[in-house]
Amino acid sequence: MTEIYQSEMSDYDLTARQYAVLVALAQSDGLSQSKLVDATGIDRSTMADIVRRMLKKGIIQRKRDKDDARAYEVTITDEGTRLYNDVQPIVRRIEEKLLSALNGKRVDEFLTHLGLIVSSARPSAQASNGHFSLAEAGN
Repeated sequence: MTEIYQSEMSDYDLTARQYAVLVALAQSDGLSQSKLVDATGIDRSTMADIVRRMLKKGIIQRKRDKDDARAYEVTITDEGTRLYNDVQPIVRRIEEKLLSALNGKRVDEFLTHLGLIVSSARPSAQASNGHFSLAEAGN
C-alpha cells in the first residue's frame, strides 16, 4: 500500500499520515490534537510533528481552544481543503487498485472486517456512514 500511495501521490507533498489528519479534519473540523490522536490512531509525539509540518505547509492552522487555554484547536485551511479535494480522486484510485483482486461482496466483507480490526485496536475509530474505507485506516 505504501508503494502505491507514494507512486500515486508523488506530485503532492502529503504523507499517508498527513492525509489521515486531513480526513479527520474534513469530517470534523476544529479538533484538538488529542482528538486527532483518537481519530487517527497516530501517537501523540508523532501527531505533534505532523501538525508542525502541516502548519508550515499552510494546510492546517491551530489556535488556542476557547474553552481550554491549554489546548489547541486544529482546523483545515482553504489551501488544505483544496489539497484534500484534489487528492480524493487519487485516493479512490489507490483503493481501487488495492481492492481490484477482490470483487463485489468480497470487497464489502473485507472492508467490514478491516473496520472491525481498526475499531478493536482503536475504540474511538468510527466508520463513516456504516462503511469503512482504506483511507480511514490512516496508517
